[in-house]
Amino acid sequence: MRSSVKRLFATGLAALVVGAGGCTTVTDTATGYHLTVREGGRMLDEFDLARLGELPQTEITTPQSRGNPVQRGPTVRAVLDAAGATDVRSVRFEGSDPAQTLTAAELSDRVVLSFTRRDTLKLAGVDLDRDRWVRDVNTVVVNP
Repeated sequence: MRSSVKRLFATGLAALVVGAGGCTTVTDTATGYHLTVREGGRMLDEFDLARLGELPQTEITTPQSRGNPVQRGPTVRAVLDAAGATDVRSVRFEGSDPAQTLTAAELSDRVVLSFTRRDTLKLAGVDLDRDRWVRDVNTVVVNP
């Protein structure tokens, strides 16, 4: 009797584990990395790398880069538009480097959220000094 209960329990547990693996969420990517866009204390949208890759991509040349002089990814404006942000006056970028705030005037088509080799994003721009770049951006706050 005990062995049949154990077997039934093991079978049920295995089915539960396998079934849970099939669940997906907005952040279901190989790395689990995602970008959240917030405004006024509420989340406007959340993007995984695949969804960001579906946005129009821009390549910019950044001679100030310490690594690859070409950055590729969606413009910040494209991400804000996809998230539904309106009346943008400034934007703060939060990641592993100190947060940086850019004015709306600085958000040209030469400012991108560049894909990195580590499957994250970095804020980069042709006209942005290297010390204003932010690695591993995970949150964008509109009108902080």
